[in-house]
Amino acid sequence: MFTQCATVRLPHGIHSAVAHRLHHAASGFSSSVFLRWGDETASLRSIVAVLALGIQTGTEIEILADGTDEAEAVAALIAMVQSTTEV
Repeated sequence: MFTQCATVRLPHGIHSAVAHRLHHAASGFSSSVFLRWGDETASLRSIVAVLALGIQTGTEIEILADGTDEAEAVAALIAMVQSTTEV
């Protein structure tokens, strides 16, 4: 399992369109990918679970991945959530 922390810099946090893009990006990797905020963890296979986290701009989250391409998956998603423009 590979984990890295990131601060969400997206202007409107993780809303439905962003959650969909994160889900789509994660599905391109063989690893299972998750977001964690506080005590809650959501699989990027579930857009609804990601939205339920209620992640806003400025929130520090963890991105976790488990699989053969876990480091690449985490790096790609870190770049997306740390972007200052909509992904």
